[in-house]
Amino acid sequence: MQHKKTMSMLALGAFVLVPFAQASAVERGMEPSVALLGGVVSPDLSDASSDAAYGVEIGANCQLFQPATGVLRHHFSVSRYSDDPLKMTSAEINSHWMFEPNERLSLGFGPGIGYVRAELDDETNGLWAAQVGGSLKYQLDRQWFLGLEARYQFTENDRFDGRRADADNMRVMGKVGMQF
Repeated sequence: MQHKKTMSMLALGAFVLVPFAQASAVERGMEPSVALLGGVVSPDLSDASSDAAYGVEIGANCQLFQPATGVLRHHFSVSRYSDDPLKMTSAEINSHWMFEPNERLSLGFGPGIGYVRAELDDETNGLWAAQVGGSLKYQLDRQWFLGLEARYQFTENDRFDGRRADADNMRVMGKVGMQF
């Protein structure tokens, strides 16, 4: 439990370490996007196995703060995983510090928070979560892009069918999206 609290604090504290400067985002704009996600979720729970997951994501550049280098971008996603005995629906907001090595490629990393609705052995609980991950985005043209992301999610423990369990998991997703 202490390990999870420490990791959560480190992930959320990453924002404090970023040298923020006033928004060049106003000049750059929000660059909103929407994407369809598909990939694999691997729960740490011994009863569950890696299986397919899918979801949708909405993203935009932060309009309040921007780092001196790169771009701070927020991603809100909802995803679904279902493999007996575990079913999860996860709503997350992840903030990634994005860097552009060239005009088509963006690489980023950062923390996030989320809420997971987990069903285990016919008992359902809501679990708060913290995660840390990285992403890659390849701009096909002005509107369409492909992406890849990986993140690890730490959830709180709760009682499922008389035993304490969490829904910690690793997620790797590909995405196809449109930028407006």
